[in-house]
Amino acid sequence: MLTNLKIATARLHARAESAMPTLDELTSLDRYVRCLSDLHGFYAAWEPAVWATPGVSAVVPDGDARRKTPLLARDLRALGQPVDCLGRDGEAPTALRMSCGEALGALYVLEGATLGGRVIMRHIAEPLGLPVDAGLSFFHGYGERTGPMWSAFGCSLQRWADAGGSQEAAVAGATSCFTAFESWLHSRNYTAIVVEYP
Repeated sequence: MLTNLKIATARLHARAESAMPTLDELTSLDRYVRCLSDLHGFYAAWEPAVWATPGVSAVVPDGDARRKTPLLARDLRALGQPVDCLGRDGEAPTALRMSCGEALGALYVLEGATLGGRVIMRHIAEPLGLPVDAGLSFFHGYGERTGPMWSAFGCSLQRWADAGGSQEAAVAGATSCFTAFESWLHSRNYTAIVVEYP
């Protein structure tokens, strides 16, 4: 299932990543805070819609441990950015009502970002000089548990697909999420990071 999603969305994945700031840009504290703010805008729009979709929590039962919006809010507060003032330049596109399969596809995008986050973390932690719990928690993600958490997510998706879940719907959801993410970040005038999902 993960392989099918990766192949089906490879082009969109690359386009979305091309809208992110470069690793060098993220070592600037001002640019880093701006990136966190913009990511928060997107996750705050999409994450609640994904987890509120009927059936998603039955497929992926550890949703409370997987939510990233609180990590982004924690980082922003630690860096002096009031989270309730993040919509200064418009609002991120909100996820429309989705089927369970579409929401799981969108979750593939949001969960996959934890893998890229670990790569980014290795490049920015030392230059920024921030503690993990005071500015780097989003990119730190699950820490050493990132690989196992990704594998567990993949197993959950595979069980869902084996039980008759629509892979076409999952691809459609991942496509919508990648496209919205790219559009949102392009509106923020960013350049490029490239990170591969396994």
